[in-house]
Amino acid sequence: MPAIALHNLIHDKHKLVLALVGIMFSVVLITLQLGILTNATHNAGGLVNNAGADVWVMQCGTRNVDQCETLSERRYYQVITVPGVAWAERLVVQFSPWKLPNGQQSTVTLVGLEPDSRLNLPWGMAVGQRDDIFHQNGIIIDKRERSRYGSAERPLSVDDRLEIGGHRARVAGFSSGVGTFTFAPYVFTSYKRAQESGKLRPDSTKYVLVKALPGLSAEELRDRILQRVNEVDAFTTTEFAAKTSYYWLISTGMGLGVIAAATISLIVGTVIVGQTMYSATIERLHEYGTLKALGMSNIALAGVVVRQAIMTGLIGYAGGAAIAYSVGNRLSQYNVPVEVPLALLAVMLVVAVGMCVVASVSSVVRVFRLEPAIVFRN
Repeated sequence: MPAIALHNLIHDKHKLVLALVGIMFSVVLITLQLGILTNATHNAGGLVNNAGADVWVMQCGTRNVDQCETLSERRYYQVITVPGVAWAERLVVQFSPWKLPNGQQSTVTLVGLEPDSRLNLPWGMAVGQRDDIFHQNGIIIDKRERSRYGSAERPLSVDDRLEIGGHRARVAGFSSGVGTFTFAPYVFTSYKRAQESGKLRPDSTKYVLVKALPGLSAEELRDRILQRVNEVDAFTTTEFAAKTSYYWLISTGMGLGVIAAATISLIVGTVIVGQTMYSATIERLHEYGTLKALGMSNIALAGVVVRQAIMTGLIGYAGGAAIAYSVGNRLSQYNVPVEVPLALLAVMLVVAVGMCVVASVSSVVRVFRLEPAIVFRN
């Protein structure tokens, strides 16, 4: 049976090429769309997931990590007295204007860290050390933003002087792989400088991040904080990351748009492959009729069609996956938010083969209805 399927597959090379182009087009488009969604999901909750805290305490009603009302520092001192707290730190996350070299302004998300912070922020470094932000008005921004926040002719460099929120700053280093869902990249600086640049009152903060003592779960610590500290929300890291991702991806509709585009790509690819395979089946009705007259069962004939679909899917997937992986890596270098991990390529293998099998259903039905007497007709 595999030999028959392979013969049918390569018999008409033009139709084979057409089917492969349809599959590769779908694989590339779906993979890149899902790559954008994967990157957006990681970025949306990246700050929360990578900070290294167990519980986040914030003002009531906070919907995502990037947008939060101020919180009185009294809450910080109340939190550190809760039994089970190993340590707690204040954190400022605040949108702030960045003055570009041409005099125009853009927006960044300032992340202010306390001195000797135990938080794992930023979670990837390309140039410099994290603690450089505590000296000489230092800041750290991701290396992908060098041209965007400098210029194409002269990208940002270490020791460049600039202005954030009306205050002077100095580039102390560059992070790597630290993205945000919004168009305002994370800029890490000292806690005090973030307060000043964000125009926050000295007795206010944005978040209190808490680490639990060994043996105490994040859920138990969260419940203790909520029982002892009034007028705050408290979420575990998992909860707050999911809450942030849901807000940006679902509530704003941005993630749904990407999912819809990937679904349309899947439908288009399935239709193209289905039409091609059905056409190939119709052209070989006499051959299938001959096999049926010789005693081959419907199941066996269906197996030939399905094997042909699987072979087509595997070949098309191989080409499409290679193109998508290469394009995804290149786009990432130009700050286009695409992430194509190997796990996504594995998922796309199942999708590509499944698409071809589904597309072969109409061909299988046609073979089932085939009368062996067709071989005696002109």
